[in-house]
Amino acid sequence: MNGKDIFLGLKYVGDDLIEKAEYGQFPAKEESTKTTGNKRKLIRRPFLVAAIIAMMLLLVGCAIVYVLNLDGLKLGDQTATQDVYEYDPNSGEAIAYVGQETYTQQVLTLAGLNGTPASQAAREWYAFCESYDPDREIQRSVWGNYPEFPAEYNGYGLYTQEMKDMLDQILEKYNLKLRGAKIEFPTSKQLFRALGIESILQSGSTAQMKINYSKYYENGNLDLYFEITLPEENGVNANGYLFYRPKDCLIPDTAVLTEAQWEEWNYTTVSGAEVLILRSEEASSAWIFSDMQNHTASVRLDAVQKVYEETKDGTPAAQFAVLTKAQLEQIADSIDFTLEPKLIDGWENLPDDSVPAGQEINGYCIEPVSAFTDGYAYQIVLRITAPEGVVLTDPEDHTARTEAGAGVYGYCTEDGDGKLNTCHFIISEALRMSECPDDGTCPYPEGSVIPVYWEDLYFRRYDLAKSEAITTLLTEGTWKFNISLNTSDTREIELLTQPITAKACVGWKMDGTDVLEEREITSIKLRSLGIDLVFEETHAAADFLCFTGQFSYIVMNDGTWVEFASYAFDKPIDLDQVAYVQLADKTIIPMPGVDAETVELIAEMVQAEWDAVYVPAPVFADGIELLTEPITMKSLGGYVTDPSGYMEPLYEYLTMTSIILHPDGLAILGPAAFDSPDNQATVVMRDGSEILLTGMGGSPYCDEPMSQLKAESMIDLSQVDHVLLPDGTKLMVVHAS
Repeated sequence: MNGKDIFLGLKYVGDDLIEKAEYGQFPAKEESTKTTGNKRKLIRRPFLVAAIIAMMLLLVGCAIVYVLNLDGLKLGDQTATQDVYEYDPNSGEAIAYVGQETYTQQVLTLAGLNGTPASQAAREWYAFCESYDPDREIQRSVWGNYPEFPAEYNGYGLYTQEMKDMLDQILEKYNLKLRGAKIEFPTSKQLFRALGIESILQSGSTAQMKINYSKYYENGNLDLYFEITLPEENGVNANGYLFYRPKDCLIPDTAVLTEAQWEEWNYTTVSGAEVLILRSEEASSAWIFSDMQNHTASVRLDAVQKVYEETKDGTPAAQFAVLTKAQLEQIADSIDFTLEPKLIDGWENLPDDSVPAGQEINGYCIEPVSAFTDGYAYQIVLRITAPEGVVLTDPEDHTARTEAGAGVYGYCTEDGDGKLNTCHFIISEALRMSECPDDGTCPYPEGSVIPVYWEDLYFRRYDLAKSEAITTLLTEGTWKFNISLNTSDTREIELLTQPITAKACVGWKMDGTDVLEEREITSIKLRSLGIDLVFEETHAAADFLCFTGQFSYIVMNDGTWVEFASYAFDKPIDLDQVAYVQLADKTIIPMPGVDAETVELIAEMVQAEWDAVYVPAPVFADGIELLTEPITMKSLGGYVTDPSGYMEPLYEYLTMTSIILHPDGLAILGPAAFDSPDNQATVVMRDGSEILLTGMGGSPYCDEPMSQLKAESMIDLSQVDHVLLPDGTKLMVVHAS
């Protein structure tokens, strides 16, 4: 510590402490710490300097202890509303929707040291944002017409000039910088090369870390989403986020703690870093905070670990546990909190050892097959070839696919050659016309060049029994090449000559049913890779293309059809062969030049085919109704993929109106066709024996959407005790006396 450090440090010492130092108001051991009258014992100035230096040394030595506690980081409290579910005590998964509740959240700053310029600025900015537009009336008034600010202001949530002016005032007051504009990197590996680091792990750490997503801003702010595995005894496998924040920037980022019991303690890592650890079993979450000289480093962890144990029949059963204190300390030991992420000189031109399209890496090859554009969307098809014996697609497993470790996102599909070691990978991008410039220019005209940066090859499949993705590295390596959109059909065909009225889904009820309202559509433009609707925008969300169990269709002249549920199509269509478009509410819009009689004939032919697969709701005269009132069940709505490519099941909660047990199985009726997480149920007999029910799928073509589960053997209804539904719900069978 030098004189300048002491002088700067005094800025953060309260006036009361300085006054006490000047007049020597430091109580002796045997004296009370209370003030005794107005008596003051004067000391000489040299002793004053010594006292201040001693005090500063004491404060510096104790700064970590002072800062690293929950109260020292807290900005305030806020209320929030959350859905409430009933949980399975064994699996820990939600099984029924209960309702909503209001709870309190503690808000902490990631700006670090309480009293520093960064912390004070963060507190002022937080207080301003909380009081500026509490009812969001101002934001609603400017919705869709936000003022444009320079890129370095992104991340502060600005939507008025007044907000920007206040932000600038705080920046000037505390002599701080903005976080800066985001600097794009195709992959995390390339970002790390530009920062001159190999890992954020401590040197010599036995931990393994995979960076799934990263963001970097020009003034040294770094965000990482990672998976970490520590193989030691009581080892750790967890997902988390890490935020490096320089103290010379205004940091708006916060940590939000839900209303729960939080345990906090200070810990010194093996590298000597002092950290604060917060842990909550109730919230299933944890935080690690570190306050370094020039920056802060904060880690948020999803603290629930899923561990599988085999049951007696050999099937895996999930057990859930919150990370222990020792495991959290292991994670803290493994991370290098001292890093100050700065771009190295010449980072723009660092070599990445990439190869062009068509060149092999360890026997693997990626090359372009086709590149098509309609002006507003494009679709690129790549061919991946692996060594003989390597499986890239699995016809028996629809979740299996090959993908990049990073750089490109898309989906894998079979290429039709019958070989398992080859496949196609589809890359696509689409913009709606309303998102493009008003001058009518297309974002992707013919001849546009699309860069492809493909890093590593992985094979991924989803283990339905464990509800998790299994990923295998096929090869490391980077392919880098450009693809010209050399095939195109940029026609835009207007389907309407005058406005029409159609139904749109504007939301959903708690039981999963759609809320439909009529809206006026003034324009429908069809392209090879998409469709654009211009309509009366009196509701923020209005979906004309997809309702529960109902989709939209492009019907061709030969009676074939293409189903679609969004404004972008999965593959190009031949506009010259289109007869009409049918929206989700069954409104038919003919193509220009196709006469009404032709449309009617084709529609009758298509409807006849649809009627052939129509399943009337069966009548189970010999069945037993298990419900006395509707119940909410957990349904598998699909899968969602995060930016890293990780696929998670997406659940919804549907209110079922009737569940009928009959000798051949189970019929479930409700607002939508039901699909379960494992698609199995169990009938438990009075003697303890069980009959397995397996899913036959759901049909949206019934009068009322219905799902059926078939019994592996005939059920004697008179001997049934209860039924265990796929989501764990137990329904007793009431027999007539």
